Amino acid sequence: MENPLKCMDIPMMPAIFIRMNATQPEQRPEGFPGQRLVIIPPAIALQASRAPITRDLCVTHIGTFVGAGGHYVERPHGTSQHILIACISGRGSCTIGGQEWRVEPGNLLFLPPRERHVYTADPQLPWTIFWMHFRGLRAEDYLASLGVSASRPVVAVDDVNMLSEAFEDTFRHTTHGYNEAAMTGLSTAFTRLLGLVKVHQRTPGSRSRQVESRLLKVLAKMRDDLAHPWTLEELARESHLSIPHFTELCRRQTGLPPLGLLIRLRLQRAMDLLQQRTHNVTEAALAVGYDDPFYFSRLFRKHMGIPPSSCLHGP
Repeated sequence: MENPLKCMDIPMMPAIFIRMNATQPEQRPEGFPGQRLVIIPPAIALQASRAPITRDLCVTHIGTFVGAGGHYVERPHGTSQHILIACISGRGSCTIGGQEWRVEPGNLLFLPPRERHVYTADPQLPWTIFWMHFRGLRAEDYLASLGVSASRPVVAVDDVNMLSEAFEDTFRHTTHGYNEAAMTGLSTAFTRLLGLVKVHQRTPGSRSRQVESRLLKVLAKMRDDLAHPWTLEELARESHLSIPHFTELCRRQTGLPPLGLLIRLRLQRAMDLLQQRTHNVTEAALAVGYDDPFYFSRLFRKHMGIPPSSCLHGP
């Protein structure tokens, strides 16, 4: 079966166990078949940490391990950077702050700097992972936006393929050398990866995921039939949730209450129709559920900042 992550051919070598103490220099795992590993030269990483853009979020190490049987790392004093480990397949675990965390496909594990940790691949089903070490002035801000904390170091996403593709887009910048353009590309691609994680983030726990799944199905149904006269009561009933619970989940998932989201989606769709010149203003209003073109025009101007007629000239 093809590996979930594209990898360069590397000769088979014994699995590596790493255990570091205060006096032992840090070692890096080598010898997993199909691995990729890039360490940015320290002088380049230091320069990037002082330059605009890359100083906000700077990748210092990046790599992949595929089916990494025997993978074990123990760092009594952690590292000077943040570490991201994203599981694509298989399983692993990590102990940090005296608590053990399971890491499964679609999970991203974030380890803070200077914190003792131990992580290992599952003996029966060793993980395939990509990983990065990173730092930067905005690193904490990005982690906070994902809800990462000492008590919640694992983030789950609903699309493993998205993770793999975003990693490949990030990793390809390491093939361009270490000039300013390559380092900027690496930094901005990693920023995009974290943004996609935010978009695809799901709630941990099977019950919470089931509720979230019902919400997303109802929102998709609403999006597919914008002309339907949706009410808050109908949307909540479709999701088998109370109106307050449905409203709170929608706001948490999309940043908008349900009917506010409906208005935004309708107006965006109407704008697309007008810009494509397939509909005039009245037709676009009807297509997204507004019988009164004058009310539609007022609503459009209020939310989009321009009259709908101005969209007839294209984007």
